[in-house]
Amino acid sequence: MWPSLLQHFLKCLPNVIVRAPIATHAGCVQCGMGQTTPFSGHGSRNVAEDPRPNTLQLNTEGFTENKISVIEQLAFKNKAFIIVLQETHCATADKLVIPNFSPAGSILSRNHSLAMFVHERLEWSLVDQSPEQSETEWLCVDVTGYKITNVYKPPHLRFTPTAIPKFSRPSLYVGNFNWQHVNWGYNTTSLDGETLDSWATSNNLGLLYNLKETTSFFSRHWNVGANPDLAFTSFGQDSRLPDTHVLGKFPWSQHRSSLINPKIQGSCPQRSGEALELSQG
Repeated sequence: MWPSLLQHFLKCLPNVIVRAPIATHAGCVQCGMGQTTPFSGHGSRNVAEDPRPNTLQLNTEGFTENKISVIEQLAFKNKAFIIVLQETHCATADKLVIPNFSPAGSILSRNHSLAMFVHERLEWSLVDQSPEQSETEWLCVDVTGYKITNVYKPPHLRFTPTAIPKFSRPSLYVGNFNWQHVNWGYNTTSLDGETLDSWATSNNLGLLYNLKETTSFFSRHWNVGANPDLAFTSFGQDSRLPDTHVLGKFPWSQHRSSLINPKIQGSCPQRSGEALELSQG
């Protein structure tokens, strides 16, 4: 059953054209990588003034080989160089593998867990992560000066303004917040939702939410949509906020994947004056 569903899902993705691979370069010094593999084709992403690459976010509700294959396809199709995942349910790091991406950090747990991946051609460093036993889990990675914080707050737990630290701009806070507020599509505002909204305002963060987009979560039990998956970003000097797009249903999860696009053409960083390009395999 699962292989047939996976094949059907992958057939829905547009066909891709793979070009000849570009030369291989040494890996990232900051993350201690060795030689990397090429990642070419499907158009180039030249560096611009803004260092923010596309980010793919998803609550996976588990991390299987079939899900890894779909995530790899989604990253390729949408030219995402950063992958931010919640609820992988991985207790060991050896399972956290996505082709062409380096595991940039994780918080391991059979119940929840977070994981972040950065394309192997980009430089990155782990900034910080939440202490053990924290009710709100977070993990921050710096990618060429762009700080991305992966957030997961289990349902029914309280939120305090100090639960998530403030990082220097440009920064992105993305993940599964599980707080209700009318500002992001709920009919009512909870106390924690109001606290989160105030936290974002006090830290000069903009909510990335489009009323016209579909919901980021669909409950099979209640047959209703919701928006527990959110993204906030610091204002740039040009005051332009990235776009966020809900990409559609993800197999074997009630959550939908989202793409955060900085709206800067060719915004992906490059190495040594060469354009970084995307390909499969």
